[in-house]
Amino acid sequence: MRTRQPAARKRGVRLVSHSTEISTEGITCPAVSPRLTEWVPALLAKLRPYTEQIIREYATTDPWRTSSQLLAKILPAWHHTDNPWTDEVAEAVAYTRAITTLALTYGDEPTKTRSPYHQRRHADLTDTVTSIGTGRGPVNADLGALAKGPVALHRELDDQPRTLTLLLDGDAWTNLTDRRTGVRALAAIAVLADGFDVRLVASPRVRRHLSKRYPKWSECHLDLTASRDRSPHTDHAKTVEAAWEAIRDLDAEPGKRRLLGNLKTEYDRSYRDLTTDHAIDVADGTVSRYVLDLENRDLVTIDRRGKHNTVQLTDLGNLAVKQCLDDNNDLVHPDQRRLDGCLTATPQQSTSTVSPRRAGGETPTPDEWVAATGDPDADADYIQWLSGPANAPSNLHERFTTVAHDDAITLVDDQLHAFDDGRVTYLSHTNEDTHVVLQWGGPLATLGRLAGALLSEKALSKILTPSRLGYEFEAIDDDTQAYPTDRILRRGHQVGWYSDAETTYGAWRDRITTVRDRLLAQVAELTGSDDTAARANLFENLHGLIASATQLYHAAGIDLTTTLRVPDTDALARNPAQRQALCEFLAKTALKQSVYGIHSGYRMLFEDRPAKLCRRLPTETAHDATMDLTMSWVVAGPTITELHDDITAALASELTTVREAIADGTETAPTLEIPVVDGTTYPAIRRVIDEVAMTHDAQWTPRERQRLVRLCLRSFGPADTHQACPYDVVVSLLQSLNESQTPTLAAVERAAATLPPERFRPDLTPTATKLYATLLCADGPLGRSELIEQADISASSYDRRLSDVRDLDRVTPVQQGGHRRWATTTPTPRPKTPPVTAWLPANSDRPAPLVTYRQSTTPAGPNSPDPDRTGRDDRSGWDRHPPLSITTKPSGNTAHTTRPMTTTNTSRQPNSHAHQLPATQDHPNTMPPTTHPTTAVATPQTQLPNGGDQ
Repeated sequence: MRTRQPAARKRGVRLVSHSTEISTEGITCPAVSPRLTEWVPALLAKLRPYTEQIIREYATTDPWRTSSQLLAKILPAWHHTDNPWTDEVAEAVAYTRAITTLALTYGDEPTKTRSPYHQRRHADLTDTVTSIGTGRGPVNADLGALAKGPVALHRELDDQPRTLTLLLDGDAWTNLTDRRTGVRALAAIAVLADGFDVRLVASPRVRRHLSKRYPKWSECHLDLTASRDRSPHTDHAKTVEAAWEAIRDLDAEPGKRRLLGNLKTEYDRSYRDLTTDHAIDVADGTVSRYVLDLENRDLVTIDRRGKHNTVQLTDLGNLAVKQCLDDNNDLVHPDQRRLDGCLTATPQQSTSTVSPRRAGGETPTPDEWVAATGDPDADADYIQWLSGPANAPSNLHERFTTVAHDDAITLVDDQLHAFDDGRVTYLSHTNEDTHVVLQWGGPLATLGRLAGALLSEKALSKILTPSRLGYEFEAIDDDTQAYPTDRILRRGHQVGWYSDAETTYGAWRDRITTVRDRLLAQVAELTGSDDTAARANLFENLHGLIASATQLYHAAGIDLTTTLRVPDTDALARNPAQRQALCEFLAKTALKQSVYGIHSGYRMLFEDRPAKLCRRLPTETAHDATMDLTMSWVVAGPTITELHDDITAALASELTTVREAIADGTETAPTLEIPVVDGTTYPAIRRVIDEVAMTHDAQWTPRERQRLVRLCLRSFGPADTHQACPYDVVVSLLQSLNESQTPTLAAVERAAATLPPERFRPDLTPTATKLYATLLCADGPLGRSELIEQADISASSYDRRLSDVRDLDRVTPVQQGGHRRWATTTPTPRPKTPPVTAWLPANSDRPAPLVTYRQSTTPAGPNSPDPDRTGRDDRSGWDRHPPLSITTKPSGNTAHTTRPMTTTNTSRQPNSHAHQLPATQDHPNTMPPTTHPTTAVATPQTQLPNGGDQ
């Protein structure tokens, strides 16, 4: 007897067609119909000689002993008396006994030479072997017996998976009336694929039929495997020349080029989304005709399985878009792209203009790219995609989204550039989340820009599409709600401008864009006006429009984040009025973006107008339930974290204005918590590293992650602050991940050294930073002349700053050829690790989540949110202060601390005045009284054994 290893796992279902190179070798079963009994017995009969052969190769002892040994391998618990046999196990045991007896007892002996007894026994054993799993076997078992019998046996004994070629009977499949019969046959094919290399031969008509009638099975077993073998992506050589040949004659068809340029390879788009995409601007009846032509060119592939056809780029189409179309979807020959930018500068009067961001083909830094908005009064858009053109920095979306804390306001100190034009707003999105990036321009202008971006033509064409929302918004209903969709949106989420006349997507879009344009026109008119009444009315309308938009994003399952850039924090430090305007803007806007299940949180807690309160869905609050925010916030600026206490105070003031019925306990409501998080501290940087590691499956150990945090704090923060810019952390980690799945500390620091000198090691002088970065990026030791040349510094600067660099831990001198040169060593861990608290600021810049709290005594009802929507993450981490609570009884004047702004600037960073002065003494400040009998109080902090606060 000899033992074989289980066959290599190369099994599955593959589709054979004229366009593939897969052969139809092996065991062939023709006329495979949807009825199992018409082809499975024939297939098993053809398989039987091969099964008997591998059994004889496995052992030559008596059949009973051999079959018992085989059963111990394929059904380990078959002989346990405490586990009753199912029909599947019983039939699999009968099959194994029968096929082993056929192999070892009868072999190839001619039937005529056997006695009548053995002839009858041989026939019975053969029937057992060929009827297993068909419902007509020894105990009428189903497909589980097929899986536990012949399939498991061949998985165990075959060195390589055996090939089974199944030729589908087209007429039988397309004319089948009972779908359940087809489902059972396809399930049998999937069972066979677990032990064999199953190759299906089907005509294009049958393939389309299978995809339409059995979409899930086709997607699981055909698309994933057949994409390697029959995909239109492989019909042509993936060359730029092939892409140019496929697209070159579209020079007179701009509609097709626009359609092609607005498709992706990552996800498909439905026809109805394409017809409403303003960037394509093609009539309804034309889209289908254009798509069919692009499909014939192998530039797109069409999925016809669902209720609505969808289309996406093939690899060839993606190559054509990237290499043969410019930013305006005009044709450009691939050779022109390869020429140097200085040789291809196109005159402005030419039919195709070169975007200034592409000049020279150089990739700017992320912040330079975002700041270079272009001129909206010329050819730039007011709403722009965050990335798109060829030289846009990669991972911009991830750079912005990773630093944001969910359902919170995150503050990030960042030495950012001001926008060329502050009126520009950026949009970025994936299937799950959307990010808005805009610049602070005062409360009214910023509200207008935010509303314009969330409901822009770009957002409506690519994000809030008919496919995402539904023709009558039916896509937002998960069939678990007790109310119609229009009532959920109107009375639950409190979506405005959604009357009975706007319950279809098209009617709503026409109405909401009209409202958007009218309000934005008023923003332009009233931004500098002193008409208080008109401005107050406009503020109210814009808040309502933004709240409606964010509720709709939330209802559609889209995570929404806004990054508000404040490039001139010096002005906020000098001007208390401007500082108060920003803090009140955040406090008033964030409150209106709260949600509890399908209910608007603002309407539940703060609304006091009787007419509005009458238009609500009934709700029952779960015990200890909390609200979510429909949009998270990131506020970035050179010293924006110094506004932490001011923003906290503004939020606390707003949170005390809950409706009187909530304040006195007449009504119950969930907790609304809005944490203000310092995104530059040790715990925030650790969270960023954990997030990147989880997204990219980087296998850093806890010890390595701790060292990474310390490296980032040292590399991206001013001296003696123990803070770092999380944007630089994300960029460095992502760049190092391009080199290795789990980068080392040295690789991360080397990636960080490629950042601009003002972002890497700001504790050093610019010259010292350049020298150190050059050493980190060098392939070997460098001498004086090489360092001067590669760092692009003067000899005198080298002589003055060399001492600063050689004192760094990783810099060491080496001798080569009698000359002293400089190199960097691999970082080694320190013998003793400082505690986590050593990296926190002296006054522990942890955030204060602001809470308006009411203890609920009402049990959850049927329309209460799901637990995963009401449950909140543990807020007791290092980066969160204890909450500020709204209590039901006045507690007197409660002191809280503020951190005064500083204006002295001694840093070498532009616009920076933070972290240079000694810590000032906090001073008490009593909160102003409110009209409601509630007071915002800070929960006392409890000292933990490890030195932290709770």
